[in-house]
Amino acid sequence: MPRHISLLFPGQGSQSLDMLSTFSSSEINSVSNIVNNALDIDIIDCIKNGPDEILNQTSITQPAILITSYLYYQRFINDTGIVPDIFAGHSLGEYSALLASESIDLLSAISLVHKRGKYMENAESGSMYAILNFDLSLIKTICEEVESLTGQTVSAANINSTNQIVIAGNDNSTKIVADRCKDAGAKRCIQLKVSVASHCALMNDAADMLEQELNSISINEPKTTVIHNYDALPSKNSSDIKLKLKKQLFNPVQWVDTMNKIRKYDGLVIECGPGKVLSGLAKTNGLNNILSMTSSTFKDELNELL
Repeated sequence: MPRHISLLFPGQGSQSLDMLSTFSSSEINSVSNIVNNALDIDIIDCIKNGPDEILNQTSITQPAILITSYLYYQRFINDTGIVPDIFAGHSLGEYSALLASESIDLLSAISLVHKRGKYMENAESGSMYAILNFDLSLIKTICEEVESLTGQTVSAANINSTNQIVIAGNDNSTKIVADRCKDAGAKRCIQLKVSVASHCALMNDAADMLEQELNSISINEPKTTVIHNYDALPSKNSSDIKLKLKKQLFNPVQWVDTMNKIRKYDGLVIECGPGKVLSGLAKTNGLNNILSMTSSTFKDELNELL
């Protein structure tokens, strides 16, 4: 019986200037015309040559990672002929998952995430902190107390694992929460190097603008099941998918629940995109048989596990 295969698509933070280096000119050329029609910048050149400060702009990073993840997916399909069973993407990666599932076309996906990035850039500035080895319920309680005290936004933004929760909100309120968590026993509280505070109420206006863009494009029923960040559940209905994409922007990424669903299948888990962040989180969440397509030994490891 064939093994169950889940593909994970990474989000912002996985980008690097060398992330297209393993792709041939023909692979890149297979998408270049569509990419050029979707954007008014040469994003392939940005990915290859930078500079970093341009690539790391949210409105550039998001289409750059989506394009790279899609190229990895195309390579996976062409090299293996395997049709995966489930897709999941972390934050931006959810759009890559919907693209791979043919729920959205490449032109629309690139344009959409570019605009999503612009709306996020124009939102009220804030901060994000990773809280390590501290109870989620206590983090939520502290966030509520600090919100009440300061009148500012702060909440859990990425529930990545039981040992890693990311909070987001205004600069002052997130620092207070991080300090209180550290004083209460958190192992570490690390301020993330991000230009926007996503998955919190600071993104409400951006989500409203994103909704208008979502309503202007066609989204179809995914041909492969996609688990959504908002509720860790799949959707088939176009309007439901659009609503979950909107809500995703100002609600926490439910990655622990997503990993719990995938773990039940006891199959292969493959990170399909740049970096190995999601491979690490999958391991932390108790999954086994985890592979990354960026590994130089990926093909050999895959053949051994199939």
